[in-house]
Amino acid sequence: MSDDMDIKLQMLESITNNFSEEQKVGSGGYGDVYRGMYNGIEIAVKKLHQLQGLDDKEFDNEFRNLNRVHHQNVVKLVGYCYELRKKYVTHNGQLILATVMERILCFEYMQGGTLDKHIKDDSCDLDWPTCYEIIRGTCEGIYHLHTAYEKPIFHLDLKPANILLDKNKKAKIADLGLSKLVASTQTHKTETVKGTQGYMPPEYVDSGSVSKKFDVFSLGVIIMKLMDGNMGRTRHSEMGNEKFIEHVCENWNKRLQEKRGHPSNKIESLRVKKCVEIAIRCVVPERKERPSIKDVVDELEQLEAEIKKMSLAPNESNEVHVQKL
Repeated sequence: MSDDMDIKLQMLESITNNFSEEQKVGSGGYGDVYRGMYNGIEIAVKKLHQLQGLDDKEFDNEFRNLNRVHHQNVVKLVGYCYELRKKYVTHNGQLILATVMERILCFEYMQGGTLDKHIKDDSCDLDWPTCYEIIRGTCEGIYHLHTAYEKPIFHLDLKPANILLDKNKKAKIADLGLSKLVASTQTHKTETVKGTQGYMPPEYVDSGSVSKKFDVFSLGVIIMKLMDGNMGRTRHSEMGNEKFIEHVCENWNKRLQEKRGHPSNKIESLRVKKCVEIAIRCVVPERKERPSIKDVVDELEQLEAEIKKMSLAPNESNEVHVQKL
């Protein structure tokens, strides 16, 4: 592990005001997140819970995983802290001196917060171009994790709460690999194998089966919620594919028309339709029928190539290109 990334516990206590409630910006299954200034930049300090059975080798492996991932759509690791200290704790009514293990990971701070804060029951409060860029960015981030390294990195807990937005609303995947890290310890297996209800594919719920299609399923649920709110999945199961596509397209077209003088509504409508179709294919129960993340990224690239042709072509031929899509 590189020395410049090793941040002392004393320093982290100092910049987070001793991990005070005022500095806390979030908490999850694996730990609490605090905000602090370090070397002139704002960072997010993730203090992992005390987990019995989490061995050094696993933490080391996971740190190395995180440390080598450099992609614009994955939250960047800026440092870590791994320190043992003696502390008096109460055990069976008596004070005993125990060894406490502190494991802390530090990331770039994301001013835009988490994506889930923008998703309501019936809609998302972000405009369509922003939603579309979030969808594309999330797909690119997953594609990088699945394909850029010798061994694919599975996230296994993708959900809107784990997609962070920077100040320009650009999407970055967070909590990378911590699910894998914690699930590998005996004592926490029962808690963490559950993942997050609603984002896990049926094959995992039924038999614990993990593959690249796990993250694809979660991606489909995220896109659906981004496009039709938290109740989107329920509406999809009630309406069926065709009606749901119609419903989502109609809603977004209405919102796009409200922005008067917007010349590219036709193009944005194509993007809406493509994204909702992708989402539906990502959440099919049969794993083999889901697209791979490469298929999804390729489809979005092809769509953009078609749109580029449309915008370069004379107006009267636009209809022809729309029909082809």
